Amino acid sequence: MERDFRAYTPKAMIHYHVTKPPRRNNSPLLVFLHYWGGSFYTWHKLTSLDSPVSLCKQYPTASIDFRGWGQSKGPVNGATAADFSITPLASDVVTVLERLKSDQPILLKNGFVLVGHSMGAKVALMTLSILPDDLQALIKGLVLVAPAPPTALVLPPEMAEQQQKAYDNKESITWTIQNVLANPEKLTEMDLDVLVMDSRIGETLAKDGWLKHGMQEDILPALDIVCSAVDTGRMKINVLAGELDVVEDKDKVEQEVVRALIARGFPVTFKVVEGVKHLIPLESPEAIIDAIRSL
Repeated sequence: MERDFRAYTPKAMIHYHVTKPPRRNNSPLLVFLHYWGGSFYTWHKLTSLDSPVSLCKQYPTASIDFRGWGQSKGPVNGATAADFSITPLASDVVTVLERLKSDQPILLKNGFVLVGHSMGAKVALMTLSILPDDLQALIKGLVLVAPAPPTALVLPPEMAEQQQKAYDNKESITWTIQNVLANPEKLTEMDLDVLVMDSRIGETLAKDGWLKHGMQEDILPALDIVCSAVDTGRMKINVLAGELDVVEDKDKVEQEVVRALIARGFPVTFKVVEGVKHLIPLESPEAIIDAIRSL
């Protein structure tokens, strides 16, 4: 089965893509959360029926478009960039999980794993702190791919201005993808076309939500709440970083993400993926498969 669904909140319409393996098994639901500029398509090499490395024959999957990205829509009247920050995005993830538990409980029969990339990884960590008890009991672990740090990040003015303009037009997006985000030779022509389209159609407030709010949010206090409420020792976390990543440098990931999680009692495995930059889901999907299977 492969279908698209929509979940509605008072301030957003969230699109998510669901696949279901042909035979029942004991695999958990994989919930994929994309990066700033992406969509559910970012994960297509892991979730498409046509992909040679697809996981959808073994695992049920749900790939979410964050509000303002892909096919999802954010609030319009009176909305600000703050409506697209980390906490609202995490709330949308919970909404989708609750919808799946209500309408398709078989998908969550064996629990679920959050797989977050970059901004999506920070959202995944925030989601932990707001999961209701019934969903908290179902989570099996996390895979954080080139994760943004859970602490506040304030860029130097010059770098902030450069990032603000990265998705201005087709030319700037193409340059950013080919020179900053990925090794072009590891992307197909279709990958590049869809990446450019996803970054172009993202709502302005969604883009600003990360730049002006999401990056600056310190979610460590929320993780501390999780640590005091649940047994973190049962929740394994696998973290991946790209060897050549200039967005989330591998040493920074180890220092600011891995060590912060270990200090809070999470069992964490850290791996550097050789020869790739930031777009690991497209450059090296096999590394993510290994991280998922080793949970």
